[in-house]
Amino acid sequence: MTLTVTGGAAGILARVEDMRATADVLDDKGDAARELAWRVAAVATHEAVLSSQVLSPVTGGRVLAEVAQAQLPPEGLAWVALEYEAAAVFLRGSATAYEEVDAALARLADLGRGVTGVVVLHAGLLTAGGIAVTSLLLDALPEALADALTLDAFAAWLDEVGEDPAETVLGGLYDEPWVTDSIIAGLPWMLGTEVPLVLSVLTPWTFPPVPLSYEQMVAGVIGAGGLLGLFADGDPVVTPDPAPDGAAADSLAALFGTIGRLGDGDASEVRVTAVPDGGGGHSWIVEIPGTQDWAPESGSNPSNLGTNLSLMAGHDTAMEAAVLEAVHQAMSEVAAQQGVPLAELQAQPVTLAGHSQGGIVAAALAADPGTGLHVTQVVTGGSPIAGTNIPDDVAVLSIEHVQDPVPRLDGSPNPGVPGWTTVTRDVDGAEGVTAGSPISAHGGRVYADTAALVSAQAAEDPALALALQGLEEQFAQVRGGHAQVFQYDVRQEHR
Repeated sequence: MTLTVTGGAAGILARVEDMRATADVLDDKGDAARELAWRVAAVATHEAVLSSQVLSPVTGGRVLAEVAQAQLPPEGLAWVALEYEAAAVFLRGSATAYEEVDAALARLADLGRGVTGVVVLHAGLLTAGGIAVTSLLLDALPEALADALTLDAFAAWLDEVGEDPAETVLGGLYDEPWVTDSIIAGLPWMLGTEVPLVLSVLTPWTFPPVPLSYEQMVAGVIGAGGLLGLFADGDPVVTPDPAPDGAAADSLAALFGTIGRLGDGDASEVRVTAVPDGGGGHSWIVEIPGTQDWAPESGSNPSNLGTNLSLMAGHDTAMEAAVLEAVHQAMSEVAAQQGVPLAELQAQPVTLAGHSQGGIVAAALAADPGTGLHVTQVVTGGSPIAGTNIPDDVAVLSIEHVQDPVPRLDGSPNPGVPGWTTVTRDVDGAEGVTAGSPISAHGGRVYADTAALVSAQAAEDPALALALQGLEEQFAQVRGGHAQVFQYDVRQEHR
């Protein structure tokens, strides 16, 4: 049940920034020491000192000797300036080396995941084909002969797989989480290179290999589904709910708890909380739910499978537009209450938080410079957002479970940059998690429990406390009273 913290203030890149910052300080000190050295050296050519060489050669010589000593090692100013500047050069070089090694290891890891993914995919196809052929052969043989040819353990395994192949696959993903990363990393190469080669062999036409990115692969799935009327997006319809569900979230666990209660079947929901900052202004917390409709045929609820695919392909979605409209309506109402310009509220800090798909929406909006919002924080639980280009000035907290394959669906680990903290929890045996069920490891209630553990560990982990600092300030202001909660029903109308 331990938590693992990566990136953020504890990450390598944060330490690299610290090294460069220290190098800048050393440079400044070197410059100051060198300036003093020049001033001391100027004493030797001062008119009074030069005159003393004639009038009192001994005194003049002593002055020149002390000036020279003030420049020479081990404590001379010129020497100290050189030491400061040499240390600064060394730190900058070390920082660059750390970055290059880290980038090389990341490229090697990506390559390893891709190669492993191709191997896993081939092994899976061969295994599936072997099971199917073996089952057909055993069914065709007389029962006595089939029993004689089949080992008991193998027969039992075949029976188990045959009863519920999906459960067997999901159990494998639960026990071996790395398989998800590898499969996702290997799919673009397999679909872009191997499939065209196979088609070229099996048909009279030539299909050249096409290097595919992850986004292009997902876009291809959307395009193919579109031909069948699947994965359609729509236009958002956002309606205020006069009775918001519960009070404003005043802790990280409460935040995920309220997110988990959003949505009512035919429609999704979005919550926007206006938090007074004690100085006449506000900060804002926007809560976005996860996927609620898994059918490939899109209905009225935009928190659906099609939105997942569109987000992962980098396309705009009705759900993103709906969140922006909900925030606009909430800010407009507060602006009318207080008699202040709407633009003033839009410039106030916004935290975007979501579970699963909601986290992808939050990250996508934070990465979009055209939203008109001042997004300062993103909080996600079980969301694959590693490939989202979130600006460096936005603090990101990603909570993930080892046994949850969903945050791995982008095939890459989260960046280890200073502003992005990832907290990972092993939930095997945790309350609410069924052994062998990665779906249960993705549950919103389990993520709320993990959020409570994150807050508790922050009391003893300075790096984690720093990652939560902005959130905790907002939660403290919520506990201070007068936070306003706005809740909106969100539907989509198909074009």
